[in-house]
Amino acid sequence: IAYTDGANLDARTKMQKAAFLAGAAFTRAYVGYAHAIAHTLGGFYGVPHGLANAVLLPYILDYFGASVHKPLAELADLAGISAPGDSLAQKAECFIAAVRDMNRKMDIPEKIKGIKEQDIPVMAERALSEAHPLYPVPK
Repeated sequence: IAYTDGANLDARTKMQKAAFLAGAAFTRAYVGYAHAIAHTLGGFYGVPHGLANAVLLPYILDYFGASVHKPLAELADLAGISAPGDSLAQKAECFIAAVRDMNRKMDIPEKIKGIKEQDIPVMAERALSEAHPLYPVPK
């Protein structure tokens, strides 16, 4: 709502509270590969950090596969986007689909254009050095 109606102060307040809680969580649990890769995309190509995270997140959640089904299923249940009889895998897929749908609704592209193939090895090395061992990742 806050995205489509910037004058809605209640929605903006809730969005700001969510951003604050996410930041507070980062200080305790760190962040993961999406964040580390987003840093390199910003450094190499000037991609805004939030945009890079939004584009990367569904791909990374897909990559983690079954290792994140349980926590993603819990998030799907909390968000009310899964059916009671769904398996953990189905609920996890519902959650990832909801992230993709939210991105689409906010006109966030599915991919970041202009990445040069010759930059990928250096970008991967930098992202891995930031992501490991500081960031907890399931795989």
